Amino acid sequence: MSVYDRSRLLRWRMGWLPGRPIACRCGHPHASRAHLLSCLRVAIRLNIALNTRPNPLDYVLNQLPRKLPVRHSPSLLSRWSAWWPVVCAILFEIEQICQPDEEFSPAASDTSGSLLLDKLKPATTVHLSTLLSIAE
Repeated sequence: MSVYDRSRLLRWRMGWLPGRPIACRCGHPHASRAHLLSCLRVAIRLNIALNTRPNPLDYVLNQLPRKLPVRHSPSLLSRWSAWWPVVCAILFEIEQICQPDEEFSPAASDTSGSLLLDKLKPATTVHLSTLLSIAE
């Protein structure tokens, strides 16, 4: 997880996003958490039920593994390959709405989520013959 993703995730979970009353880009006068979740169609984008509790975004974040699995889990990788880039994009959009005057660097704008997904992928095995051919 990049430092930008981690920062957005923590600020969302701590209730700091949105940080202050601000108008939404859709024209709604107050971009509250509830408004942002419906305006950005979070449940639809994450392909989960609208009435998910506590809310669709927090439901998905509650599913994050607490530690990296010891063994490769295809179902875990499949689920997070679908969810994580969408979560990163949603949190980035929320940050853009909350900080409309901010210019984001390319690194801060990257919502691929590849750092977390790479950790969930199986470790590649290197055969001894490959190592020997490289050493020659």
